[in-house]
Amino acid sequence: MNIKRNIKFIMIFNLSVIIFLLNSFLFAQENPTKDILILNSYQKGFLWTDNIVKGIESVLESEKNNIKLSVEYMDTKTIGYETEYKKQLYDLYKYKYKNRKFDLIISSDDNALDFLREFHQDLFPGVPIAFCGVNNLNISNMIDREIFTGIIELHSVKETIDLALRLHPGTRQIVFVVENSPTGTYLWNQIKGLLKYYEDIRTTRIDDSLSMEQIEDRVRKLSDDTIVYWGTLHRDKFRKYYPFEEGALRVSKASSQPMYGHSVQILPYGIVGGKLLGGFYHGQVVAEMAQRILRGEKALDIPVLTEPQTQYMFNYEQMQRFGINTSDLPEGSIIINKPSSFYEENKILIWSVIAFVVLQMLIIISLVMNITKRKKAEEGLTESLQRERFWADIVRNASVGVATGYPDGRLGMCNVAYQKITGYSEKELQTIDWNKILTPPEWEESETDKLQELHRMKKSVQYEKEYIRKDGSRVPVEFLVYPRFDSNGNVERYFAFVIDITERKKTEEELQKYREHLEELVNERTVELEEKTKKIEESQQALTCLMEDVNESRVELDVLNKQLQAANKELEAFAYSVSHDLRAPLRNIDGFSQILLEDYSDILDKQGQHYLRRVRAGTQNMGQLIDDILSLSRSGRHTMDKKTINMESIVREAYNSLENELKDRKIDFVVHECPRALADPHLVKIVFTNLLTNALKFTRIREHAKIEIGSMPEDGHTVFFIKDNGAGFDMKYADKLFVPFQRLHRAEEFEGSGIGLAIVQRIIHRHGGRIWAESEINVGTTFYFTLTG
Repeated sequence: MNIKRNIKFIMIFNLSVIIFLLNSFLFAQENPTKDILILNSYQKGFLWTDNIVKGIESVLESEKNNIKLSVEYMDTKTIGYETEYKKQLYDLYKYKYKNRKFDLIISSDDNALDFLREFHQDLFPGVPIAFCGVNNLNISNMIDREIFTGIIELHSVKETIDLALRLHPGTRQIVFVVENSPTGTYLWNQIKGLLKYYEDIRTTRIDDSLSMEQIEDRVRKLSDDTIVYWGTLHRDKFRKYYPFEEGALRVSKASSQPMYGHSVQILPYGIVGGKLLGGFYHGQVVAEMAQRILRGEKALDIPVLTEPQTQYMFNYEQMQRFGINTSDLPEGSIIINKPSSFYEENKILIWSVIAFVVLQMLIIISLVMNITKRKKAEEGLTESLQRERFWADIVRNASVGVATGYPDGRLGMCNVAYQKITGYSEKELQTIDWNKILTPPEWEESETDKLQELHRMKKSVQYEKEYIRKDGSRVPVEFLVYPRFDSNGNVERYFAFVIDITERKKTEEELQKYREHLEELVNERTVELEEKTKKIEESQQALTCLMEDVNESRVELDVLNKQLQAANKELEAFAYSVSHDLRAPLRNIDGFSQILLEDYSDILDKQGQHYLRRVRAGTQNMGQLIDDILSLSRSGRHTMDKKTINMESIVREAYNSLENELKDRKIDFVVHECPRALADPHLVKIVFTNLLTNALKFTRIREHAKIEIGSMPEDGHTVFFIKDNGAGFDMKYADKLFVPFQRLHRAEEFEGSGIGLAIVQRIIHRHGGRIWAESEINVGTTFYFTLTG
């Protein structure tokens, strides 16, 4: 018997070994080694590059992921990236990798990516490429997305400057140390774009046009209201190369003022800190993108990442040097070079002791609980019986009908309230199929559907029905049924809660009658509003016809001009009067609709509330239209007060008044030098406000909007213009542009009533000037105007 058992064991063991070896062989065949090339722009030993490689290696561990990594260093930081050197690199890689097929290439920084963009089809045809450390925000439009994806290197410059100004509130000057390399130029352009946020701060740039000794001398003489921002500087004017740890450390030691930066690599070498970018995490992110490609995902389906990967980090030694407290730093900040506390040095020992003490306490507590558990169980049984009797009394005396039943139609129990609703006693209901007797025939199909839903969904159902009482009368009830299931999932018992809703039904009928009356009242008000609106439209049509007649003959222009002025005054007065007359019924409609929504919402169904909201929305839209009509009429009645005005100041006042339109928008707002003009400052501000509103509205289609304001001479007059890169329009509709209520775009695309440009034209004409526009669809629009004839 033992011999058979041993033989059986040996056979099973051998079979297991064979299966294991076979699986290992098949797995190796299905998962061949992936060959990856890492191409770095800079040299080995350059900390940023080394950290990127370490980050990649931490994700793509060769042994665990069956991946073979090859690393190349182009060394362009020290040698440069000229055409001759580029050709030598090409020849080297062409020869070195002519017989090798890579599964993926990872590049770091701009030069490596530029090299691959130019030569990848010749050197590595079809091989997908994941890049990192690239400074070009427009790179997505310059690469073949079928092949390339990656992560853009973005610095948190503004966050670091804001933090430095908060830590040093007396700062009045920032000195930026930024060289003129491609990386430095990219960084300086980014910084210049942020200077608009610091108009009260003086800014100075120190670049590689100075020697290192001259730079040290400059920062040594800085005033107390200055901070230094280290961007990048690897060569001075003599083209001598300085590793960042040497360059940053020399400048920091020479400077008597605190120095900040944006890179983790320079944190140990003299900067206080900031919101810093680190190469290690950069490498990890691009390696994770590489893993997705290796698993079969296409580069095109992996978006280029443009979010900064930064965190607040600080050097404790520099904080002590400049008197910065840890409590002043942002929450979650990382601090290096901070002396370790007793707790940090003995953390494992301390927590081990705490764990041991807690374990002993838990053992003691468990022993105490075991002792008292039996007593509580006995007391709990007694309390359970008392609670059961207590709840039984509550159910029997509840004001809501309660009953229990079984799937075969038998009644378990029912309380007094349920017996009052049905007219039957509990004993009578227990001797009949109580639910079938109580349910009218026309409700049987609906009842069956609800019970099927209860069985299917295995949860409670709620619905309304009618009961036939013992005396034959009917009573409307609201029915709530809870099922109780056995261990096999079958219904064991029903719990029913029944409410007599006779009074509620009467209230609903009265509410329906009131709702119908309210709808009639709203319809009457709507008809009145439509009639007055029609009168306004007819007046506008009459005005348009009059303007067309005036243009037919130059000979009759003088006579008709006086008539037109008189007609315009009458129309303005009419529009002003009608607008005021319309406000009263609109306020009534809006006010009573709001009262109904607020005070009667509990008796109005959702449809009724919806109708009232639509009435309110309509009255509010009509109110806005009235306001626009009033603005149009006021623009003609305002008394002209011409004086010499600064056009640039008025433009900026108008732009700043549109603060709500500027939120969360990226807008390049450029104001060129404009000559002073003789005009009414109030009316000119209205002109710019309307034109700027127009530009902001139609540039919402752009992620990066641009608005430009300036002037130019033409035929002895000054022509002012406002130019945008918005949606534009077809010039064949230009003649409708300044006609009141005329719109060239659909309301669901761009809001507006069509009054703004009409007001602008009227103000320009009152000054004796003219206005026109030039536009191209999807390119933008330029409005021109003069303030003299």
